[in-house]
Amino acid sequence: MLKNKTQAGFSLIELMIVVAIIGILAAIAIPNFQRFQAKARQSEAKSSLGGIYTAEKAFQTEWQQFLGYFGDIGYRPEGQFKYMTGFSATNARPAAPYVQPASGDVVSTNTKTYCAANPTICTFTDKCTAAAALPAAAGAPTNIAFIAGADGCVSNTLTQHDTWTINESQSLSNTVNGI
Repeated sequence: MLKNKTQAGFSLIELMIVVAIIGILAAIAIPNFQRFQAKARQSEAKSSLGGIYTAEKAFQTEWQQFLGYFGDIGYRPEGQFKYMTGFSATNARPAAPYVQPASGDVVSTNTKTYCAANPTICTFTDKCTAAAALPAAAGAPTNIAFIAGADGCVSNTLTQHDTWTINESQSLSNTVNGI
């Protein structure tokens, strides 16, 4: 019986080289994937602020002023949110003939309290270890201007806030980049 001197298979060195190459690729790919996920999460803030902007402009067209209440401006968010969006403060409602919402309507200034009052419509999941906050009182709406904000955590550290603002000119800015 003749023995075949060539044996098929991989040597230990070849396997170690393959494992090292996979490790290097993973070391490059995982941080890039996490950054991509964080940028995708930022789209929630942008779309929510776009909805608030549209609602504010529609309200301003009818009542000649801006207002910082979701219920009044017709902004009713639905879904599950990682960003708290809304206003840090509100201004007085217009005088008659403006009809204020019924007492049962939720007139929150931010998604966190809005979702708490409407658990069947939306939920708010605060992923940050520190309390989220909207832009300072300088962002309060007035008769001629408003600043709405969005604050949440998008990184894996859960401590770095990501903050966006939009104003009456539709100027969207990332004031604190959490990526």
